[in-house]
Amino acid sequence: MIYGLIICAGRQSRFKSETPKALMKIGDETILDRNIKAMSPFCDKVFVICSFQNEKYFDAEDKIIIESGKGSGDAVWQALERIKPKTEDLCFVQWGDSLQRPEIFKILNKNFSGVNLVPCVYEEKPYVQIKQVENGKLNVSFSKFNEEINPGFHDLSVFYLKALDLLDNLRKFRNKILDNNGNYVHKHGNEMEFLDVFNETDIKADVCECDSYQDFSFNTVEQFYDLLKRSGNI
Repeated sequence: MIYGLIICAGRQSRFKSETPKALMKIGDETILDRNIKAMSPFCDKVFVICSFQNEKYFDAEDKIIIESGKGSGDAVWQALERIKPKTEDLCFVQWGDSLQRPEIFKILNKNFSGVNLVPCVYEEKPYVQIKQVENGKLNVSFSKFNEEINPGFHDLSVFYLKALDLLDNLRKFRNKILDNNGNYVHKHGNEMEFLDVFNETDIKADVCECDSYQDFSFNTVEQFYDLLKRSGNI
């Protein structure tokens, strides 16, 4: 099985709208509609991962409802625990506040050779920096946590991963930072940040360079309107 997971369970702390970011419209379609349409030909099943707080907005989609507020990694962990993937299963993980086109799934499908893939573009000032290091590992640095960032690769808000491998490593990461009160204790805001699974576990992945592919992700309303200007007729 190949699963598509579109994560729409965030708290939207920087987005000044009650409407979930994934349901903002470009023309007559929501970003979520476009993402499902782009991803579906490459998946056996696509799930929208929403929260108990915002599930009312997602009545029409196949959804997995989770407890939100403990980080993006926690959201993906909860979703995969529900799905219970088998050894050979794969999954796309995509953030709901990004607009993806079919090309990225074609690129990942073409380049996948049994190794987890993180598609990236090169930037002079990446918000998050992805570095390929020794033994097939990745190192991730975050500007929002005041870590050193240099010109380099930035992820494209979508990942192509072995589902059970990812779940096993998210479990290890979770057990590593979970205290006796059921809270996460971590330097990155005491949350389970998804990209930290590459820092905190032995999971391996390759950077998949996608220099010709444009990143259409956003966190604020202003960034969304900028996306509208840049997206043209996509």
